[in-house]
Amino acid sequence: AAGRPEEAAQAQRRALAQAPALAIAHAQLGRALSALGRHPEAIASLEKAVTLAPDDLDAHVWLGDAQRRRGATDDAIDRYRAVIAAKPDHAAAHFGLAEALAGLGRHQGAADNFRAAIYISPSAAGYAGLARMLIALGQPQEAIDAFRMAATMAPEDVAVADELSAVLASVGQDSGAVAVAATPAARPLSGLEEEEARYRMAVAVTPDNPIAHANLASTLGSLGRLREAAEHYRAAVRLKPDHFTAWSDLLFCLNYLGDLPPADMAAEARSFGVAVAKAVPVRTRHANDPDPHRRLRLGLVSGDLRQHPVGRFLEAVLAELDRDQLELFAYSVGAEEDQTTERLRASVPNWRRVAALDDAQLDAAIVADRIDILIDLAGHTANNRLLVFARKPAPVAFTWLGYFATTGLTSIDHVLANRWVIPEAEESQWVEKPWRLPDTYLCFTPPKLAVPLAPPPALGNGHVTFGSFNNLNKLSDPTLATWSAVLAAVPGSRLLLRSAPLADAAVRAETEARFAAHGIAAERLTLRGAHAHYATHLSQYNLIDIALDPFPYAGGTTSVEALWMGVPVLTLRGDRYVAHMGENILHNVGLPDWIAADGAGYVAKAAAFAADLGQLTTLRQSLRHRLVTSPLCDAPAFARHFEAALRGMWAAWCAAQVAI
Repeated sequence: AAGRPEEAAQAQRRALAQAPALAIAHAQLGRALSALGRHPEAIASLEKAVTLAPDDLDAHVWLGDAQRRRGATDDAIDRYRAVIAAKPDHAAAHFGLAEALAGLGRHQGAADNFRAAIYISPSAAGYAGLARMLIALGQPQEAIDAFRMAATMAPEDVAVADELSAVLASVGQDSGAVAVAATPAARPLSGLEEEEARYRMAVAVTPDNPIAHANLASTLGSLGRLREAAEHYRAAVRLKPDHFTAWSDLLFCLNYLGDLPPADMAAEARSFGVAVAKAVPVRTRHANDPDPHRRLRLGLVSGDLRQHPVGRFLEAVLAELDRDQLELFAYSVGAEEDQTTERLRASVPNWRRVAALDDAQLDAAIVADRIDILIDLAGHTANNRLLVFARKPAPVAFTWLGYFATTGLTSIDHVLANRWVIPEAEESQWVEKPWRLPDTYLCFTPPKLAVPLAPPPALGNGHVTFGSFNNLNKLSDPTLATWSAVLAAVPGSRLLLRSAPLADAAVRAETEARFAAHGIAAERLTLRGAHAHYATHLSQYNLIDIALDPFPYAGGTTSVEALWMGVPVLTLRGDRYVAHMGENILHNVGLPDWIAADGAGYVAKAAAFAADLGQLTTLRQSLRHRLVTSPLCDAPAFARHFEAALRGMWAAWCAAQVAI
């Protein structure tokens, strides 16, 4: 402990002269010899120790350290992993494994294990090791945070201070920030950080376990670290190609990132569809009567028949459907129910709670109900039952509302859309055939709440407040860069973000750091978690002058809610369905000027609109009326268009049966 290994070795030899079978003496002798660089002797002594005391996990770790230093890296990795399997919270084993993986250039695995070691027992060496891996992974801002923690814990370590100065210089920050006094104090881990650490340990213990990778990916997604999440989802699918839940989650995650061109996204989904079709039995014949004019049995499958975007966009439509033409069935695959559920249930005479049914059972139930047209309301979102749709329980199926890219399943015939979200030039992005409605593909149910409108807050507080209540995962790197440019272009402006993950301290810190990298100070940001009470949620729009739409994953419900509260929304023209949603909404309320052609135009429009408070005030007074009198809220008209689409799909299937 005093750093005198030669004397330590002599003391252990004297002990062994008196007690040759004293395992701890062999272990400590090996440790001392390893510190002296005498690795072959160290390994021999430590092997003797673990033979005498095989349950001494510390001795196994020291043996792994000696093997690693001698160059027997694979043996060391096996040794560390065996210890972690026996004791997942063995910090030294995680640290040793991280060092070994780092030496092999396996930076992500090394970073994972440095994080696990830090979680169990924070140390300057652990933070420094993590920082070096983050640099190798191209994450300099995160590396700065880790180096600062190392400098806080070991202010005398000149090497760490030098490395921190170097990485600060590389990103254009003042190296004077190296001073320990300027480094942040260690804070307790948040709930999501603890969850991340546990799952990282699970991955480290069982690196070939797809469930561990999928669980870690889910937590990383909640933390907003979508690139890492995608890597672990891919690992889960690579390890278990029929892990369709992880594959589905990966496809959903990729929509947020927007890195892949639309053609590549479609190819990923098609691969999913091909794999699913090989894994499940697909029905090729149906006993349904192919009469194009008869009353149709319509089934809806969703886990979100509640206070949720799907529920809000369904409620008014279901109430207006012609019961003489349609018999409605709902297959509720979610556990949550609320007042919205009760209102939806009043419009659906055949309500089935089927969350407990497996795929084969749910398929059989749909067939028994003789459903003619089955609607997927989830796509690749949570609680989806795409594997049931893959079995083709009904003659006709289409996807709508819950997801905004192709499912990849050839068993789903259509996607409900309009000319704005799927232009003809983008049909190749879909496995399903687009079925376009005349005006809008969705119909909003205005809240039955007395939430008053307020004037633009800039009139009272002297600065413009931009805002977004979208899921934080939509805050893609291009979105964040553009919103930072908006704040820079409008002096004194603020940005209000409200999203459930922002209730977590770690997520807020990560978000502030991302904006700081673009020169936006934390005091210009207001970061808040979501409100459970819907009226309170809506009232928070009164704190915003202009709502900013993210991209490529644009807002839907949040944009319509903003308009209902009198807040105009600025959106960006996209290149795929998920990026066109804002365009559809703004075209339907007559605000095409609020659609920017590119990032530069987005910033310019934001600055111009923010400079004209008179126009903002006038617009704010008219937006709710514009919305409720637009096709977006005309439930009777939408219901007629919807029924026509159903009848058209059914007639096409009937004609195909006659042809057969």
